[in-house]
Formats: sequence, structure tokens, C-alpha cells
Amino acid sequence: MVRKLLIVSSLVSLAFVAFGQNKKKDKALVTTNVETKVDYKKPGAPLPPVKFYTQDGKYLTNQELQNDANLLLMLFNPTCDHCEDQARILKENIFLFKNSKIVLVAAPGMGPYLSYFVNNTKIESYPTLQLALDSAQYIDKTFNYDQTLPQIHVYDKERKLLKTFYGSNPIDSLKMYIE
Repeated sequence: MVRKLLIVSSLVSLAFVAFGQNKKKDKALVTTNVETKVDYKKPGAPLPPVKFYTQDGKYLTNQELQNDANLLLMLFNPTCDHCEDQARILKENIFLFKNSKIVLVAAPGMGPYLSYFVNNTKIESYPTLQLALDSAQYIDKTFNYDQTLPQIHVYDKERKLLKTFYGSNPIDSLKMYIE
């Protein structure tokens, strides 16, 4: 009788150990298969994969945006007066931007309005200011909908988000991020 009891308790113990080990394996499978989401709006976040297309039909990707200086991405609407004002501020102070890249990015549906923006700002005569349309959902990943346009996202040379500016900003606010 004692022997039967010992055998049954041993089998029950083995079953619990085996069940526990399977649970651990299942948990490991679950945690390794879960994709972590990055909040691209928080300082320190990496630049998400981008694919912008310019008016001349070229694409700008993360690779084309690399250099040893900061990157300023201005989200704008071509029909927005504040966006035009910010573009003029950047244009008038372009001499400060010796190494930093500046790209003005509009939503894909704004393509027909870019010529209006270009005519009003005369920005085409400043090749260091690039106009582009988003085609990889960069705007959806980084735009703060509870804030106003324009939005300037400043990335360091490793393409980590340093700061986001909202609305029209004087050049003095941006100076410390310009290289």
C-alpha cells in the first residue's frame, strides 16, 4: 500500500514538473514572438524607416538622409500660412545650416498643392531645403495630432529624436540644433 502511494505521488509530482516546464516554454514562445512597438514621438526614439519622394521624382530614404549632422524634418501642409512662415524663416537663415539636413514633408495627398507652396515661399531657389511627400507613413508614426502645424522633428547624427517643435518657431529656438 505504501509502495502504491509512493508511486502515485511520484507520478503526480512528475506530471506537475512536466506541466510547469511546458508552461515556461509556452511563455518563452509568447514573449519572443511579440513585436515591441516603438513610440517614434518620444525623445530618443529612432527615425522610423522613411521613403519620401521629391518633386523631381527622386526618393529619400534613411540612407540618403544620413550625414554627420542633425536632421530637421518639418511636417507641413502646403496651404498652411504658419507653414509658409516657418519655411521663410528657414530660408532666410539657411546660412546657419552648414551641415544639417532640412526636409519639408507633406502628406501624400498634398502633391497638387506643392506648386502653390513653392510659388508663395520661393523655396525652390534653396537646394538645401528639400520638399518631399511621405510615402512610408512617417507622418502617421510621428505626427502629434493634438498639436498644430508645422511640426519640426530634430534628429541627431545617429538619427535619434532630440526635440519636436510645434507651430511657428523663431530661429533662436532652433539654433542649438543647427550644425
